[in-house]
Amino acid sequence: MRPRASTRPAISRPTGVPEPIAALNRVHICENDEPLVDLRLACPGLIVLRRARPFARISVAKMLNSAASSLPAGLRLRVSTALRTIDDQRRHWDSYFAQMRLEHPEWSLAAVHRAANRFFAPYDQPAPPGHCTGGAVDVQLMRADGEILDMVSPLAGWDAAPTWVRGLAPEAEANRRLLVHAMLEAGFSNCKDEYWHYSYGDSAWAVRTGASECPYGLVPAPPMDRHDRPC
Repeated sequence: MRPRASTRPAISRPTGVPEPIAALNRVHICENDEPLVDLRLACPGLIVLRRARPFARISVAKMLNSAASSLPAGLRLRVSTALRTIDDQRRHWDSYFAQMRLEHPEWSLAAVHRAANRFFAPYDQPAPPGHCTGGAVDVQLMRADGEILDMVSPLAGWDAAPTWVRGLAPEAEANRRLLVHAMLEAGFSNCKDEYWHYSYGDSAWAVRTGASECPYGLVPAPPMDRHDRPC
């Protein structure tokens, strides 16, 4: 299942599509059992960080190749996160939740939950987190010499995270738009709260594109890789 051109988010869109948990949970998952592939083999032109679980669905790998081939000469895509297990996601969410409670003791538990859910998809909902489906990737642009292109100056941290945030330097904004253009044209959708996060086929992709169902559910048994090997 590939998104029709009419369902792709507009590249020049200044905001993005909200992704409330209730909307994600309403998406009907029609798992198509598409297998995972190793991005290091399926996408030899990409840079995949060593710490990443280097797996994604076949269609996602093909779309990454398409996005990478559309970039100007001398630029490459770097994948910092691809597949996560549900245990990976639990650790990320719990850690950020604990950090927010520590930094904002005046917040209610509901407010802390909302903050955690904004940047890490909850692991206890019917809609599985995108990274746990094999349909989501976190990407950056880099030069052939390994330098990461600036997409945040003069902002920093989570202040720079929203895709269409105001106040970026012209070069940073141009680099960010280049990434958005390449990924959306390849068929991905973007999380409006994280300029680096793109997905296809998961519940968030369905919400962003207006689809009522999606082809990717939770990957129950990820392939073994360096993360699963004893020291």
